[in-house]
Amino acid sequence: MPRINIAADANLIEELEQEAKKRGYTIYALTNIAIKSLLKLLKEGEDASVLENIVEYHRLSSSLDLVPVTSWYLENITRLAYEKDPNEYEKICEGVGEQIGSYLKSKANDINDLMEIYNMIKPLMPIRDVQIKDSNGLIEFRIYGTGFSAVSTLCASRIFSKIGESFGLEIKKVDALAGGIVTLIGKFSGPSNKLVT
Repeated sequence: MPRINIAADANLIEELEQEAKKRGYTIYALTNIAIKSLLKLLKEGEDASVLENIVEYHRLSSSLDLVPVTSWYLENITRLAYEKDPNEYEKICEGVGEQIGSYLKSKANDINDLMEIYNMIKPLMPIRDVQIKDSNGLIEFRIYGTGFSAVSTLCASRIFSKIGESFGLEIKKVDALAGGIVTLIGKFSGPSNKLVT
């Protein structure tokens, strides 16, 4: 198969050459892997930027040791856990929120950085949208797509509350509605978390 030249940023090529050398790859092999992956996405109707989203999601899921499961499984396992012991269920959900919040705090300096991470992985997440409204010094986060049942949405509300707290959000009110809508209302402590809208 004939080879062709492809234009790319010189700095990126230099970094790629260094990484390829460290790992024992050729530039030819790496560019073919990247182009083949990108081509698959494009043929499936995806935007080219999804490739970057997948890389960011991979970093996040590897760091948090996430396990892919279906939403059907999660809905049923959360219902069973809640029926067994509602208090322990909520503690587990809060523990998950603390774990995720701690990780995200290591990657994002403030809530604006956190939203950049979310926007990067949004196409790959079950969370469909996050709307933020600043009203009279209180910040309202409305998060859509957090579960189907009241029980799974309750868990999501505990998780998001703990994530918010890790970024200095003093929670004033939490609503969890069946159908996957969580609303957090709070106030940030400290000027570093001034929301840029």
